[in-house]
Amino acid sequence: MEASEHYYKLKHQFENFGIDVKEVNVDILKMNQRVQDVVQEIINGVDYLMKKIIKNTNRRIMVELKKSLGILRLTFYGVGTIVGAGIYTVIGAAAGQAGTDLWLSFIFAAIAASVSAMSYAELSSTYPNAGAEFIFVRKAFPKIGIPSFLTGWTIAFHSSATIAAVLLAFSGYFNTFFNVPSLLISYGVLLALSLISITGIKKSSTANIIMVSIQLLGLFILIAVGLSETGPPKAEFFKVESFSGTLAATATLFFVYTGFEHMAALGSEVKNPGKTIPRAFLLTMVFTTIIYLLISFTVLNIADPSELAKMDSPLSLAASNLNNWLPIALAVAALFATANAAFSGIISISRLLFGMASVGELPKVMTKTNAQRVPWVTTLVVMVAVAAFLILGDIKIVAGMSSLGALLVFVAVNIALIVLRFKAPDKERPFKVPLSIGKITILPILAILISFSLVIQFDWEVYVAFVGAIIVGIILDYFLDKKSKNEMDPEKEKELFNY
Repeated sequence: MEASEHYYKLKHQFENFGIDVKEVNVDILKMNQRVQDVVQEIINGVDYLMKKIIKNTNRRIMVELKKSLGILRLTFYGVGTIVGAGIYTVIGAAAGQAGTDLWLSFIFAAIAASVSAMSYAELSSTYPNAGAEFIFVRKAFPKIGIPSFLTGWTIAFHSSATIAAVLLAFSGYFNTFFNVPSLLISYGVLLALSLISITGIKKSSTANIIMVSIQLLGLFILIAVGLSETGPPKAEFFKVESFSGTLAATATLFFVYTGFEHMAALGSEVKNPGKTIPRAFLLTMVFTTIIYLLISFTVLNIADPSELAKMDSPLSLAASNLNNWLPIALAVAALFATANAAFSGIISISRLLFGMASVGELPKVMTKTNAQRVPWVTTLVVMVAVAAFLILGDIKIVAGMSSLGALLVFVAVNIALIVLRFKAPDKERPFKVPLSIGKITILPILAILISFSLVIQFDWEVYVAFVGAIIVGIILDYFLDKKSKNEMDPEKEKELFNY
């Protein structure tokens, strides 16, 4: 049609302008070829656009996990993660430090943890993403990649080590009933928990609820039997004997409150995260604190703090002072507590690695999900890492590394919150940390100071191991960046990091 129009102008309209075209030749073959070229250009353009749409759609499907968690399931997950193996072991050491002020140390530790928990609640409800802490820090410092990577690396490293330590603790409790090699038990449970975790987040949360219910039942039985036979807490418990001892015990007990941060890694799988996440954080911290206070009063009523400090299983000692069957019930509860702590860790760390991979900080293969939209590749990576720590891990050093790593991550998260309050003041925040002077938030600053005050409480072996882990992370980041940045989705990166 375009060729015909030009032909008509040459034959009939140009003469009106004094242009005389004597002869016009028509090459049908060339005309047809031009038509084919134009059509091919259109086809190529449409093909390019369709491929781009399909690629982006697949990427979005790949990075979106199934939203199945409500407030009950998320709270159970948080409680199960916090009330894990720690309460069965470190309460003895804390009792030796604080004496009858043990309950006060629990309150101080709860306050210290809750200040950071509120920062987590604000950030995870504002930016719900599987990458959690990594995403928060990256949003605060989008042009500097190393802080966010090291934040994610620190969490993955110390959490994997902690899972290994928890599994070894599981084997210890298991051997009270059956004599089986510890490593064999640990590897078997690790495999079983990993397989359960890839069946889907809803089924995983159901398994989590069952395990949490059993482990809490054991603790409630200890509390009920203990307080019913010994009466209410004694009056002398409420007279502070040594404030320095109380603070030292606070640093020790901070470990038993870590775990709430893992709730943030499930942000992508939470229904209505703006309301659900803050409420779940609040309920988790209140519920766990009540349980810990009741346990502290129970064990102080039953056993002397100095005796508790000498025992690797202080709750079992307290239970044995009451009757013969209670230690067995407590051992069963401890089995489920340790198993669930490992289970929760596997789920949360796999989501963290998935979130990092989805924005190019880790190899693209780690974004693969199964039919249930569970990141099975990162689950496999966590399983391998834990398996390695099972051979190399020392429980005492690992526990210290876990607390140190958590404290430093808390510092990074609170700094990120302060920065984002300035960088994105108009961002809708379903929950905001209270006590602000203008844009300056008081509680995150307090959380940073508390975290640093607790950082100096560890043995030198913990610091050496941690520095080594950081050096490995820096080297890993150097090589992975070169590979992964070529695979980044610019639009997704812009959406996540606001630049």
